[in-house]
Amino acid sequence: MNKRLAILMASVLTVGAAAADMPDKGALAMDNVAKGEWRFGGEMGARIDANVERWLLRAPGASPGLLQMFHRRDRHWPYAEPVPWAGEFAGKYLISAVQACRMSDDPRLDPFVQEFVEALIACQAENGYLGPWRADERLLGHWDLWGHYHCMLGLLMWFDDTGCQPAYDCMVRAADCICDTYAEGERRPVDAGTPQINLAVLHVMAELHRRTGNERYWTLIQRIEEDLQEDGDWLRKGAEGVPYYQLPGGGTRWESLHIVQGFRPLYETTGEARYKKALVSLWDSIRKHDRHPSGAFSTHEQAFGTVYAAGSIETCCSVAWMALTIDALRLTGDATVADELELTAWNQAIAAQHPSGSWCTYDTPMDGVRAPSYLQIHFQYRPGTPELNCCSVNSPRTLGMLSEWAVMEDDEGLVVNFYGPSEFALTRRNGERVVIKQETRYPVAGAVRLTVSPAQASAFTLKLRIPAWSKQTAVEVNRAPIGQTPEPGTYLALERSW
Repeated sequence: MNKRLAILMASVLTVGAAAADMPDKGALAMDNVAKGEWRFGGEMGARIDANVERWLLRAPGASPGLLQMFHRRDRHWPYAEPVPWAGEFAGKYLISAVQACRMSDDPRLDPFVQEFVEALIACQAENGYLGPWRADERLLGHWDLWGHYHCMLGLLMWFDDTGCQPAYDCMVRAADCICDTYAEGERRPVDAGTPQINLAVLHVMAELHRRTGNERYWTLIQRIEEDLQEDGDWLRKGAEGVPYYQLPGGGTRWESLHIVQGFRPLYETTGEARYKKALVSLWDSIRKHDRHPSGAFSTHEQAFGTVYAAGSIETCCSVAWMALTIDALRLTGDATVADELELTAWNQAIAAQHPSGSWCTYDTPMDGVRAPSYLQIHFQYRPGTPELNCCSVNSPRTLGMLSEWAVMEDDEGLVVNFYGPSEFALTRRNGERVVIKQETRYPVAGAVRLTVSPAQASAFTLKLRIPAWSKQTAVEVNRAPIGQTPEPGTYLALERSW
């Protein structure tokens, strides 16, 4: 990669609109921009467009079992029953579809996703159950809580972006169904089995409790916290500084990163430092010991404490790594954390997805052959779901998450993390509208021209990520040098009226 970076700034005025914010006990260093339109050019833009055209708009029709498995749950299967995690497919698909809506001008996409949401809601049982398993098995085994986690998270994201009340109501009914099973009585969340996976429901329950303050959800969260000690003990060990690869039981699995994600909303809700410490410590141990040079995480689907052990590097693992990294960035405001997102996005994410957008890998090795996931993990195939597997529905999130970290917001203003040809129309917390445009061939070339266009003259701080690898960075504003030397691995703060 280039060892030099030049950033040219320009300030332009245009016209614009509204938004709001929400206080918490545990303050974030920075957060996602809640409302915005994210448009990418160059290779990233081409990949996003291909993913929309050849996967997101095509997948539900090409694999109708994506939702049919919910409707057929109480029937006799005329073939092998679904894989234990099949309930996740619809949720993972929806999460990436919601993210894609933020990044695409395709007029077909929003109504298509709304129709999918309505179809998913129609799959819900009367008691709120939202999975593919028979009445006597619901939430009691398989990876059923894990499947609910993804469906609920996708519905919550759609509600946050669109205000779709039926999506929110569906998610709440599912949460109540889980509470009916595990919040009271002798049955505990750990009894669902595979705790390193099923207990990831902590994440969405923590998000839901942060919004509602519902005491029943808090009771379930406390039970899950207690049950964490039965397997990976992520919270206690993480707060003690134990590296991720040394966690007990199944705690080194990649799926458990979604458990750790739950610590961020719990920190926001309570302000308790142990949640933040555990998440950041476990994240940092993965960066030091288990993140491959390509930015990918895991070997044979878990942490080993070395990036040199031979083994598959699963796409889903890197999706979870990027999602956790965004949470670590929100908590720390550390520019080197954003460097990790850049590394994974430009190397692992693009490497895992075929340029056509129609398929992704399961294993993206450091060398060797990249093969379609529907060949590498074909055992997940069932009639009606020929292209569905854990990675095919999950891989698009590596692109979709750009909408969550490319530009973020803190108490002082906006934070630019992503460099590449792009244009972002953002609504800040105070309701001010700002457009940020980048003209660049980055990362092929080191020059980046940013144009900042607020709807009206506005004083705020714009922070620019100075990559740790850039040994010599020059920044000009309106063609004039800024008079300071940017430090690699930090944010350069430009405080002025734009």
